This record gives sequence, C-alpha cells and structure tokens, in this order.
Amino acid sequence: MTSNELLQEELFDGDSEQQEAESVPVLPLAQDANSPIPALREVTAQVVKLGSDGKARAASSGEDDEDGEAIVVLEDPEGLAPKPAALSMWAYALATFFDGRRSAAQAVEAFAEKFKQPVPVQHALDLQNELDRALFLYSSRFEKVLKRQIRSYLDDENRAPAHAGSAYPAETEALEKTLLGFFETPDGPNGLPTRNESDTVRALMLPHIDLRVGGATYAHGYAELIKKCQADLFIVLGVAHQAACDGLYYVSQKNYVSPAGVAKTNQAIARRLQKASGVPVPMAEMAHRTEHSVEFQAVLLSSLLTQQKRDFEIVPVLCGPIETFLANEESPLNDEGFRRFADALREELETCKRKWCVICSVDLSHVGPEFGHSAMMTDKLLLPVERGDRKWLKKVESLDANAAYEEILRTQNSRHIDAVLATLTMLDACRGKLKSAKLLHYDQMLKENSHSAVSYAAMSFES
Repeated sequence: MTSNELLQEELFDGDSEQQEAESVPVLPLAQDANSPIPALREVTAQVVKLGSDGKARAASSGEDDEDGEAIVVLEDPEGLAPKPAALSMWAYALATFFDGRRSAAQAVEAFAEKFKQPVPVQHALDLQNELDRALFLYSSRFEKVLKRQIRSYLDDENRAPAHAGSAYPAETEALEKTLLGFFETPDGPNGLPTRNESDTVRALMLPHIDLRVGGATYAHGYAELIKKCQADLFIVLGVAHQAACDGLYYVSQKNYVSPAGVAKTNQAIARRLQKASGVPVPMAEMAHRTEHSVEFQAVLLSSLLTQQKRDFEIVPVLCGPIETFLANEESPLNDEGFRRFADALREELETCKRKWCVICSVDLSHVGPEFGHSAMMTDKLLLPVERGDRKWLKKVESLDANAAYEEILRTQNSRHIDAVLATLTMLDACRGKLKSAKLLHYDQMLKENSHSAVSYAAMSFES
C-alpha cells in the first residue's frame, strides 16, 4: 500500500472504492530471515560522490576525485521523512529488492543472483532497520507516523512552509535580499518598480520552477504585477504534482505561512470553490501539504506586497493533469467537472467586489530521460523545445482556450507541459474580461545530471 493509499484509508475508513485492487502491504519489521521485509517507499535516489574533503557532489558534476566514494542519497518527495538517508551503492541495490513480499533470505538471494555478490542475511535485516528509522519503508511504524502527521496537519488552520531552507532562504532578511536580487540580474526587469502606474493586469502566468533557478522570470512577472495591478485578491492556480486522487481541482482553506509573512486565504471563496471542485476537503488539503507551486507565489506575494504595505488575500488551488482528456480525445472545456469549477470561479470574480488577479503558477515543457523521453537533452535540443513552447504560448496569447487545447491535443502533450489545465481554467473563467496578453520572459533550465530540461515563462494578461 502506497502512502497515498494509506492516506485514503485513513480519511475514508478503508472504503473499498478508494483502494486499488493490488497494493503494497504495510508490514511490521521482519524479525527473522524468513519473514517479509516491508517495501521500500517511492523515493528519489541520487548518486553523489564523497570527495576527499568530505563534501558530497553530484556524480555527474564533472569534478573528478579518484579517492571519492559514490553513495546514494534517498529523499522523500512527499516530505514525510524528516531528512534524507545516505546508503552505499551496494546497500541501495539490496534495498531495491525490498518489495513487501520477499523475506531477508529471498532478498539477498535475488541480490546475489543479479550482482554475483553474496550478502549475509543479517545485512538485509540491519538495512531494513536503518531504513525504517528514516521512514523510508512501508512499515507499521511509518503507518503510525503518517496518520499522526495527517491528523496534525488537517487540524491546523495554517500551512507551514515546506520548502523554506531548500528552494529559498528560511530567514526573513536573507529571503528578502534574495527576492530583490531577482530584479537586478542582467536578464531581469531592470530593478524593482517603486510605484503602481495602472490597474489593468487581471492575470499572470508565472513559473513554479525552483526560485534559485527562475528568479529573473519571476521578477518580470512580478514587476508587471507591481506596476499594473492593484489587486487585493489573488486566485493562485498551481499544479497538483502529488495528489492522492484523480480530481481536477484541489482547493485549500489554510493560510500559507512563509518567512515573508502569512498569505491569508479568503476562506469563504475557498469553501465555495472547494465545493465546486467535488474533491473531499481532507484530500484537497493534503494535496497542498508539500506542494510548491502555490507556496512559491505565496512567498513572493507576502514579501513584495508587504513591502508596499498592500493587504491581500489568496485562494490556493491546485489543478490536476490533462492526460485523461488527451487519451480520450476530449476537450476539458466541455467536461462537467471543468465547467462546474470554471463557472464557479467566474461567478466569484464577478461578484466578489474585490480587485482581483488570477495567477497561473505553472511550468512549460518537461523533457529528457527524467520525464520519460529517450532523448538526452543538450543545448542544441533546447532550440526545438523553445519553438514548440512559443507556438503554444502564441495560442495562449490569443486568449483562445480552444486553440490552446487543440495545440496540446495535436502534440498529445509530448513535451509534458504541466501548465495546461490551470491556463485553460484561467482563460475560461476570465473569458471576455481579458483584452490582450504579452509574453514577458521565457527561459529554460538544463539539468545536466539527468540530461533533462524544464522550460518556463512569465506572461501578463490585461483588461
């Protein structure tokens, strides 16, 4: 049973309709050679090299150290394990045989058969205990910790920052300095605007790429917000990267806390949109727990607008994938769930008597082996990716939601653009309210260690 399935079981009292036919079992730790070892959780694994100076470097960093030892660092993408775990290459290889069915004896047997290297059974049991302490197994202990964390999170009216200290500084002063620096970079918008010139920007497309990477692109978007938008209500449409069910929209009623302050949520609007989404409140809230796409905008809004002494509220929404519609060759614009939510959002914008802005917190193409492609990305291959992105952005710039979806359908979203549902929702809900759009900045990040790339952009939409 995966942690998402554990979440469903906890929230829905084991309703069989919420469970998959087959799942990884949750087990107590094996106490002997013949009892099954709990399965290794779905984690990210990166090979790093420990240099002679004791510092860890990515194995593909190009910094050669003949005396360096290669290790594997495991991290929990769901944020349930408190810190990473470091294993030797051989230990990680052995851990991959922990599937919730094999015993310690069977795991070392399978390991020896594949790698021609004998391993004592006790090593498997010791490794099991080490991984369990780090919460990287689907064990009874992990199940208890997960349920405790779920209840604690759902009971709190605030959402704590999940990425402070990693994607951005955890200290307020350092964070403000970092964010202001985005506006001063050579490819930035020539400094932070000092005053508001108009109130014409009604929507923005902004990245949700790591703030350490996409600073200049964020700055171009937020420069337009500061100059041309007097909104005090921001509907933030992010992306549900790790939702536990297959809903289209996940709305949170929690305030977003960050080192820059608290982005308060308009709970009345959030409740109504949550009802329109059809996703149960607990599932919707848990989708936000470690998700970064709304968090990054909350951080920037809190920092930049507080400096301008502007009060504001947000409505945090995560949008699901588009792939089901592509597989069925159906348009989400005609889907009952899409229509219900987009129409509800449109009504909120029309009746809220607030100055509003819809922010699409999205990235564009995700290409290369990391995202299921066979091609190893290089600088040269980034050029056709950019051409494809700009072709889609032209459709978005035309404010034609149907044309934007038809372009994605034509390519079957082969570049894995994650911006689709959020952008279509914004265009539909703001239909007739937007008069023009302008691409402000486009950029790409080449991930050399995985030969993959992610692209992103900032675009403004004016009334």
